Amino acid sequence: DMRAELGLDRPLPVQYLDWLGDALRGDLGRSLIDDKPVLDELLRLLPNTLLLSVLALAVIAAAGLLGGICLSLFRDSFLDVAGRVVLVFLMSVPGFCMAYFMIWLFAQKLRVLPTSGADGPENFIMPCLAVAIGSACVVIRLLRSSILGEMGKNYVLTAQAKGLRRGQIILRHVLRNALTPSVTYAANAFGGLLGGSMITESVFSIPGIGSYALTAISKRDYTAIQGYVLFTGFAFVLVCLLADLICAWLNPKIRLGG
Repeated sequence: DMRAELGLDRPLPVQYLDWLGDALRGDLGRSLIDDKPVLDELLRLLPNTLLLSVLALAVIAAAGLLGGICLSLFRDSFLDVAGRVVLVFLMSVPGFCMAYFMIWLFAQKLRVLPTSGADGPENFIMPCLAVAIGSACVVIRLLRSSILGEMGKNYVLTAQAKGLRRGQIILRHVLRNALTPSVTYAANAFGGLLGGSMITESVFSIPGIGSYALTAISKRDYTAIQGYVLFTGFAFVLVCLLADLICAWLNPKIRLGG
């Protein structure tokens, strides 16, 4: 019967050890719906998700650096206050709402961008912005707070005594020390994006691992879901490890245990 065919009639420890042995060899099982190897399907769809994730990370990094430095340079000015209000508003907007707003604006009203598919670079503009805006706002706030926290330290006072301007101090001395929280958050966001932005990929009909997992959930394809969770969890751990190494390079105190 089906239970015997799937190996569900054996004791749970035996089932787990068999699955673990297969997973270590790169065999994540076969889909219950179309009988295709799960790992092959994930690797086939990964390039689209990876491209979306890398583009989103580039937007997060660029916007985070520019916005965080600008707000810290104009602390408590109208620009700083207005910018923080806008950031809080954008952070509160769910990604799928941002996605539908962009479709309405850029596809229906302006007719400048396609609404679905992954045929060219233009197909990734709206999905990239939809998943990146919220995280970019968080990075801007984190970087602003970190920079302002560093500005009261002794090495900054020494630089000010030497006659360096505020912008020079931030770019030459403060920024490297202030980047650690932002790098950690951006890495977590990137790890989550590598796991597939299910709703965004579904809204824009991007064939990625997020939409693959969403389809598997809707069809109760447990083998595909299990393989997806293991695959994305492994990718997330690798990204977090890389983030720790970058933080250790940026801040010698981390390497020295300080």
